[in-house]
Amino acid sequence: MNPFESCPRYESDHFVFTRVKEEDAKELFECYSDPITKGHMNNDNCGGEWDCHNIDIVRQGIRGWNQEFDEGFFIRWSVSYKPLNRIIGTIELAPIPNTTRFLDGICQTGILRMDIISSLEIQAIFSEILGMATDHLYIDFGIEHIITKAPKDDIPRIQALEDNHFSRIEDKRVIPFDDYYLKKNSNY
Repeated sequence: MNPFESCPRYESDHFVFTRVKEEDAKELFECYSDPITKGHMNNDNCGGEWDCHNIDIVRQGIRGWNQEFDEGFFIRWSVSYKPLNRIIGTIELAPIPNTTRFLDGICQTGILRMDIISSLEIQAIFSEILGMATDHLYIDFGIEHIITKAPKDDIPRIQALEDNHFSRIEDKRVIPFDDYYLKKNSNY
C-alpha cells in the first residue's frame, strides 16, 4: 500500500493519529501559538519560522500540508489525545526518496517531526508517539532510518528518544543541522 494514496490512520493506547484536516485548526492553534512549543519545533529547511498569530494562519498551513501530501512529499497527522478527547499537536513524516544522497549515501530515511503543546511535552507522551512511529512508519513508508530533532533544552523529548534507542547524530557530514537523533530499523 502506498501511504500517499490512502493516508494511514494509527492508534495507540492514548492516541489516535489521523491525517490533518482544516477542522483541526482551532485545537491546533493552541499548540502552534504556544511560545514554548514554537521553540521546540523543527524549522530546519522550512524557509523560516512559522508565526501562528491566528487560526486562519493554521488553516492556511493545513491546506499547505495537505497539498504536500497530494504531491507525495510528506504526511502530517493530527495527534488526538484520548484522555482529554482533543488534538494536542501534530506529527509529520517526510520520507527522503531513494534518489537523494543522505546519511553519507544511505537513503530510505524519514524525517519525523513532533509538535506537541508544551503542557503535554512529557517523556511518556513522546515515548508512546515514538513507539507508534517505529512500529508502523518503517514498514508503511519503506524506510530504513528515522531521524528527528530534539533541542538541547527539551529534556523529556531527549529522554524519550534515548529510551526508544535513538542515537544523537554527532557527525555534521551526516546531517548539517544541530540536535538530531537517528534510529535504524532493527529489521535491517
